[in-house]
Amino acid sequence: MTSVLLIGGGLAGCTAALALLERGVENVRVLEAGARPGGVVGTHLVDGFRFESGPNTIAAGARAFRELAATLGLADRLIPSLPQAKRRWLFFRGRLVAAPLGPGALARTPLLSPRAKLRLLSEPLRRRRPEPGVERGDEPEPSLEALLTERLGREPTRTLAGAFVRGVYAGEIEQLGAWSAFPRLWSAVQEHGGVVRGLFARRRTARALPPPPGPLVSPGRLLSLPEGLGELAPAFERALGARLVTGARVEALERRGARWHATTADGREAEGETLVLATSAAVAARLLGDAAPAEVAANLTSIRHVNVTIQHLGFERAAFARPLDGFGFLVPPDEAPAPAVLGTLFPSNLFPGRAPADALSFSSIYRSEDLPSSDRLQQALDDLAQALGLARLPAPRTTHTVEWNDVIPQYTIGHALRMQRARAALAAAVPNVELIGAYLDGIAVDDVVRSGRAAAARIVARLERDGGGA
Repeated sequence: MTSVLLIGGGLAGCTAALALLERGVENVRVLEAGARPGGVVGTHLVDGFRFESGPNTIAAGARAFRELAATLGLADRLIPSLPQAKRRWLFFRGRLVAAPLGPGALARTPLLSPRAKLRLLSEPLRRRRPEPGVERGDEPEPSLEALLTERLGREPTRTLAGAFVRGVYAGEIEQLGAWSAFPRLWSAVQEHGGVVRGLFARRRTARALPPPPGPLVSPGRLLSLPEGLGELAPAFERALGARLVTGARVEALERRGARWHATTADGREAEGETLVLATSAAVAARLLGDAAPAEVAANLTSIRHVNVTIQHLGFERAAFARPLDGFGFLVPPDEAPAPAVLGTLFPSNLFPGRAPADALSFSSIYRSEDLPSSDRLQQALDDLAQALGLARLPAPRTTHTVEWNDVIPQYTIGHALRMQRARAALAAAVPNVELIGAYLDGIAVDDVVRSGRAAAARIVARLERDGGGA
């Protein structure tokens, strides 16, 4: 019977382990350095407020995540976002302006000039010729900014897409590769000749699929769990049982014959014939060491990551003269003067139970280097006051800070091709090793879940091909 050693019990690692169990591979051991599984996904209960340590919401169209929820027995607990979460805001010329969510809103929005609106609305009429050589490296990959500027124009690209990219990647649109960072958008444009054409085609395809597990809601809605996405951690623990070992930081990894041996910081050992590294890219490169070609380590360590600080704030609802609706706001890259924050969510507007009934909550996301070391809380309060058009904010009822180092990989130009080459070089030189995680197949929750499931499928296919069985 084959055995699998899986290092890293984040979302990708736990998903891979569950998928292996579903496919009949029972001998799986997951070593997680932290005190709980799930990685950045977690929920903190602070003075009656529920603050997320990572993602706050899951898109209702996230089919892989919803299938994972069903596997964990959580599909029936998925809840849709509140109606007031639909509106999105952008900080534009000193105030919050509603983001346009449809053609009619685009025609009326003050975010774009009349000329920019005409160019944007004419995009479906301008068919783009595909660039078939980018994926092979025959042609240079365009930046996401270059692709969208050609399709949509500069104003929508910088203001609308630029703000969105900062909210997702905590990075800048000109630095990301079009194919690397948004492969489904790239494929849609390549196959259908434009952004709008491609999005409509994807929507038709999605409608033809059977509904995923959980509530029947439109793909534009958002989902979570009643007690926050932190519910995933105990669900993983229940599903994996003794196969999951937390507090097990792997310090050394070596190959002995046909097996991989791991040694943790406290001296425990584990082994397996197949190795799955569900760690960060840098940790994967360090653990593989000389067992992998130098090209693998060079590509993995070349990935730049962003350090992120999340400042959670809770206030008395009565302290605000007017109600605040919406999902939150983002700050486009060219706004000046502007808050240092990338964006702020309004969690108490997203789902029930995120704040006491008499309170409001805000979660501001920063690149850590954009925050002063002296008084980060005051910076967050000043930024929120500026965005809301207030001279100052009342004293918060509670605060909570989450810091992540090297947490969001930047899919810069050429990233996807570099990862393809790293995986190919590893597969050619070292058998039975899988790399999975947010730095490889996308940073969205659904992408990470798919990464884990795909690795399990490859392992089982290899076992069947080699006649080893499960």
